[in-house]
Amino acid sequence: MDFDQVRFAQANVRGAFGLRRRYLAALDAALCERREALCGVVVRDGVPLLRVTLPGAALRVIEVDCEQGADGWVFTRADTKEPIGPVSDPAAVAGRLAEALNRRTVR
Repeated sequence: MDFDQVRFAQANVRGAFGLRRRYLAALDAALCERREALCGVVVRDGVPLLRVTLPGAALRVIEVDCEQGADGWVFTRADTKEPIGPVSDPAAVAGRLAEALNRRTVR
């Protein structure tokens, strides 16, 4: 059996296991520790995002991206690109997300 480099590249392994995915996994773990939100990694246009929602409130959702800027990696809202906080403090970012979801009204 030969190694198929084309299929390997199409599998987007780099995206599945890169820094972005690692930081999103750290935020996922911080949210799970709080036991206030449900979350999981989803892929939108080939980019992994963390989808965060409240139990019993499926319409209250924030999707979180992670982007590298001039000052390093930061968590951002996927829809607006608004910074949420640095990847170096996932616990604080988890707190901000929980607060935002708890006060957010369904449109």
